[in-house]
Amino acid sequence: MVNEDRELVQMVLLGDLDAFNQLVRKYNRMAGAIAYGICGDFQAAEDIVQEAFFKAYRGLETLKDPGKFRVWFAGIVRTRAIDHVRQRKSFWSFPSSSSGSSTEIEAFTEESPQDLFMREEFRTKILEAIRGLPEEDRLVITLKHMEGLSYKEIAEITCTTVSSVESRLFRARSALRKKLDHILK
Repeated sequence: MVNEDRELVQMVLLGDLDAFNQLVRKYNRMAGAIAYGICGDFQAAEDIVQEAFFKAYRGLETLKDPGKFRVWFAGIVRTRAIDHVRQRKSFWSFPSSSSGSSTEIEAFTEESPQDLFMREEFRTKILEAIRGLPEEDRLVITLKHMEGLSYKEIAEITCTTVSSVESRLFRARSALRKKLDHILK
């Protein structure tokens, strides 16, 4: 992965826009998870990711070690998301549904409308519980369970240690269990 990133960055610096598109495809989900984990808003996270890629593209020549693109870019996303939260100075707003409509979902499943409604309601409660976590806990939960990153990868992105990530995940999961027990009763 490091060698591939190094090659892609060098190609971008030589003017190959397709190489940057490959970096975008490779790190778009990770960036979205980081942005969402910090700001708690899917639409804002999309904007943050787009701005972060633009900033990364414009500042790519400042990257000292092209093999560290992933961590460098994660830092850009994190900083932009924190700036967004500070600028808003208000608590996050959560969309009540996913980007897909119920009819789109029904077309791909054989669940009844009642089952779909219950699933969406449960999903919304989980997202609300995640939103209520402290920023650091929300970020590690998002990176681990929405992105499937390893503890080591999360530690690199958050500039912490693996043991700190483990601790935050334990704390976040415990808090989520309590919130969901309370919400679902």
